[in-house]
Amino acid sequence: MKFDLSNPRTLSLTAIMTALVLALTRAAIIPNGVGYNHLGDVAVFFTAFAFGPWAGLIAGGLGTALADVTASYGYFAPLTLVVHGLQGFVAGWIYSKRPNTGGLVLGVIAGGLIVVGGYFLGEYVVPIWGGPAQALAEWIPNIFQVLIG
Repeated sequence: MKFDLSNPRTLSLTAIMTALVLALTRAAIIPNGVGYNHLGDVAVFFTAFAFGPWAGLIAGGLGTALADVTASYGYFAPLTLVVHGLQGFVAGWIYSKRPNTGGLVLGVIAGGLIVVGGYFLGEYVVPIWGGPAQALAEWIPNIFQVLIG
């Protein structure tokens, strides 16, 4: 699918997938003591693999950021937007270059590393997201987040 948001079909599919990411993220919020785990990564990866990296970027970033805002984690929304957006983009880009099982596996691994590393770096550097102590406390729960997804 050529990604062109001026195309009504592309715009509609991207909006639907964003709503699906939001819904799956909110459907099963599992608090982990320092944040929460969810099923939204399933929809981020599906969107990236089915509709490409740009749809993965928008649906992954916007859907999970909206979930943060609506679940009282709004202060994390900017970090979530970037981290899960990059997760969707990179996973979709890898799969678009290797559209086979290997591409799926590499896409999931790369996307997972982006989530764990992105949250660690963001939390470590920006005090409002917890600082170094939060980053160190949350990297293991973030690994579980990726495994759930």
